[in-house]
Amino acid sequence: MFTSKYSVPKDIDKCITKLNLNTKINHADIEFLKQYNVIILDDEAEIDYCINCDGEALPLEVIFGFSKEDTEDLLAINDSYLDRIPENYLAIASLNYGDLLCLSPKGKIYHWGHEVNDLYFDMKGGI
Repeated sequence: MFTSKYSVPKDIDKCITKLNLNTKINHADIEFLKQYNVIILDDEAEIDYCINCDGEALPLEVIFGFSKEDTEDLLAINDSYLDRIPENYLAIASLNYGDLLCLSPKGKIYHWGHEVNDLYFDMKGGI
């Protein structure tokens, strides 16, 4: 099904704790993090992975994990989007060349579209 880019960290439980989840993360989501670590879904794959958002198929790019690369790391991504995604949501994947999939406190998936949500965002000083 999926292939991890990196092996799962030996201290995975500590890594998950560092996420400071104020949300109730599902047991299945935690098990996914314990089984896979950063999944890259690129154009060269035989299968196109798309998410249906309001009738539009958006390409899924990366399922975040724990990495030294900020663009793949759950901690770094969520830190950099702290004041941009809804409070207590967790960015879990990138899609559509700049959008995010976020996990809500109730386990629902939210499509965070950069063209809408970052419309008035100033990278120097916030919103």
